[in-house]
Amino acid sequence: MKTQPKRLAAVLACLSAVLPACAESEAPAAPELRRVGGFSTPESVLHDEERDVYLVSNIVGSPVEKDDRAFISRVSPDGEVLDLTWIDGASEGVTLSAPKGMAIAGGRLYVADIDTIRVFDASDGAPIEDIEVSGAGLLNDVAAMPDGSIVVSDSGVAIKDGAFASIGTDALVAVDPGGEVSRLIADPALPHPNGVACAEGEIWVAYLGAARVDALDASGLPQREISLPAGTLDGLVRLDDGRLLVSSWDAGAVFEIDPAGDAAPRVSTLAADLPSPADLGWDRARNRLLVPLFNDGEIVLLDVK
Repeated sequence: MKTQPKRLAAVLACLSAVLPACAESEAPAAPELRRVGGFSTPESVLHDEERDVYLVSNIVGSPVEKDDRAFISRVSPDGEVLDLTWIDGASEGVTLSAPKGMAIAGGRLYVADIDTIRVFDASDGAPIEDIEVSGAGLLNDVAAMPDGSIVVSDSGVAIKDGAFASIGTDALVAVDPGGEVSRLIADPALPHPNGVACAEGEIWVAYLGAARVDALDASGLPQREISLPAGTLDGLVRLDDGRLLVSSWDAGAVFEIDPAGDAAPRVSTLAADLPSPADLGWDRARNRLLVPLFNDGEIVLLDVK
């Protein structure tokens, strides 16, 4: 697929224009939502189930600049900001420049940060180690596997001659519990992988450069793909019943996909009027979707019926 650098630049530089949602199927009743503000370029929200708290990654500016200005916030399920700068790049001994996707595995918080995976203690936020991914372009989302390993998307873009461009590093990267890095799949023809979700032996991927999500097996081999009404996809979560939720910058919406056994999976719009919806989180205890609004400095808590 031919890269669309202008669109990618708009998304990554916070200038994306939001288009109306265009899902063909009838949307369900809009879920109840609450907005929580005060963040600085929030890119991802993660529910830490053990401590029952939401973690928010704040880029604080450019999504590709190594400026060590970023931070991660802690928010209660009631929407109270418990600690805005819980993990702070400005603190001594902490490096954090442009945090995006996050996942918790084995008591560790893994955070994608440009070309490095930052690892912190999930209980107190103390830095543990940095895992460099040689040759990475833009590490984006992180998902935990059942064996304690993680999968990280490389969207394959970087600044080139002063502008965002494809650099052909598009990949899914695996990191085992010991920190060893390998590439499950690496292909310049991938349309810029972004959101990642893992469950029941499958890895689901959403793309910045295509209006579709793919299912892969645990080794990275393609199994199936599902087309969506709009693209520039970002966050992706898989629910316990098999449904997938994915955010689209083009639509300013979150799509719901029911892939269960059908030749043509059902796709509907779960929530609309969400400008710059980035990397999604899911609170399974409350059936709540967590949506960071990248450009608005807010997160949205959507209670799904």
